[in-house]
Order: sequence, then structure tokens, then C-alpha cells
Amino acid sequence: MSKYLPAIVTGLVAALLSGGLMAFMLSSAGAETGLFPAWVGGFVGVFTAYIMANLAGTRRGKAATPEQKQAALDFRPEPGQALLIVFREGFVGKAAGMEIKLDDRLVAQLKSPRFTAISVAPGGHQLSMGFVGLAAKQNKPTVEGFIAAPGEVVAFRATMAMGALKNRIEVERIDSHETLSLRLKPMIMIAPEI
Repeated sequence: MSKYLPAIVTGLVAALLSGGLMAFMLSSAGAETGLFPAWVGGFVGVFTAYIMANLAGTRRGKAATPEQKQAALDFRPEPGQALLIVFREGFVGKAAGMEIKLDDRLVAQLKSPRFTAISVAPGGHQLSMGFVGLAAKQNKPTVEGFIAAPGEVVAFRATMAMGALKNRIEVERIDSHETLSLRLKPMIMIAPEI
């Protein structure tokens, strides 16, 4: 509950301000106010609190240095390692932070469109993606297993798919370096946290 408190307070403030502004505008125009300003304030407040609760837990993320981004765009893994690239595209839920975890360790949190790149040891790994805040309750997390070979570039594209009751994260493996390079170049790279 405490992580949603700022969202609730923001919603209440938005409700009071929008309701008060609507009442002021109607009364200065000589119209009867009735319950209309309260309805408008209530709608704006609930909508604002809902959006803010969806964004609870989302953080900015530290942008990678130009050198880190260029190394990722050159697809150069460290010697004896593989390079894992995860990027997020799409409009749905773009401001909500999607946590990217590798073998249950947080790698980065991505908004859309953003990407991250990390060196991984050869072998089998488990990549999981899921949201934080109220968005976590509305979206199914996903887990993708993969095997990395030394010198290999493993890339995954994450997008959101709307569902009737729950949204889902769709993950697609991208094997073409040309396609990958074109998609990643305009994006901001988020530095990995590990």
C-alpha cells in the first residue's frame, strides 16, 4: 500500500484541483454547478491515481556511455563471453518500467523504446521480463530460456500484447544483425545494473 500512497495523494490533488476549477469556470459563466464539478474531479482523480499507480516502481535507469552503446552496436562480446541484447518496442505501456532479469538477477529496467546489453557466460540461461507497480498485476510476466555460445550475439525483442483480462509480454528472438542494428541505433541504451 505504501508504494501506491503517492499515486493516491496525486489523484486526490488532481480531483480537488480539477473539480474546483470546473466549479469556478461554471459559476463565473453564470451556470449552475450541481454535481458536475464533483463528477469531473472524481473522474480526473481516479484516472490520475490509476496511471500513477501503474508507474509505481518505474525508475529512470542510467543511460549507457557512448562507448558502451557503440560496443553493443558493433556486436562485440567480451572474449570468451556471449552478448545478450534485450530491447523493448511498442506504444502499449511504454512509460511503465519492464524489469529484465537474467538468471533471477536484475539486469535493467526498460521503458519503450530502450535496450540494454550485457556479457553473459556461455551456457544455458533464463531471461525473465515483468512489470512493477500496478502494471505487474495487469501483465503476465514471461520467461525465456536460451543457450549462449562464446562470441554469439543473442537478441530478444519485447513488446506488449493486449489481452481480454491480462496483457502479455511477447518475446521474439532476432537473429539478423542488420535488422537489429537498424532497430537499436535510434534507441537509448540503458546501462546494465550487474
